[in-house]
Amino acid sequence: MTAPNESGSAAPGTHGEPQPPVGSAGSPALDADTRDRLVRAAIEVFLEKGYGGTRVQDVANLAGVTSGAVYVHFPSRTALLAEAILREGHGIVARLASSVAQITPGGGRAARALTELSTAESSRFDRLLLEAFALAARSPEAAEVLSSSMNVFLDGLFEQVSAAVESGVIDPSLSRDALRHLFASWMFGAIVSRTLGANRVPIDDMNVLYARVADALRPS
Repeated sequence: MTAPNESGSAAPGTHGEPQPPVGSAGSPALDADTRDRLVRAAIEVFLEKGYGGTRVQDVANLAGVTSGAVYVHFPSRTALLAEAILREGHGIVARLASSVAQITPGGGRAARALTELSTAESSRFDRLLLEAFALAARSPEAAEVLSSSMNVFLDGLFEQVSAAVESGVIDPSLSRDALRHLFASWMFGAIVSRTLGANRVPIDDMNVLYARVADALRPS
């Protein structure tokens, strides 16, 4: 993103968002508390109004701070959205880790885990991610800001794929980069499908299909 100029006004390419100069935000404890409240407020406002309908002042009002306090912690709405995705994405990765920990080679747990993830109800993370996709498609600058959050999420996903390889669930001869791409594509596709309500396939049918996929990925 383009930084504010010396006068504190937004430089071109920041989607018209004012960006006051960053000042002192007080003690570290207060800073952390304010940042946490801002992220939680941003999540609620983004979910209610969408990125395009959200103003920085809306987030500030819900968090109980001034709009200037928002800019102390986040240079733009895009940075707020990126942090919101990180916050919600941690929960997704934690659930993945729990599922992977229960998978054993040759069992049916891998297929069930994939089925559960693909047929789950749409989550807050799903909706935030779709907002990010739409924004990134319109703005290369926003895509650059959001990519860091996406990479953190994908790194967490890759750790779970690596854990499955190490436990013998996935063939270690397969390229881990290719596996990362496969599972990222599957995860994002599942998010779009369930958000649009397009995942109305019988769970038993999905489980049979994913059992075939799991068999194909196992060591030969």
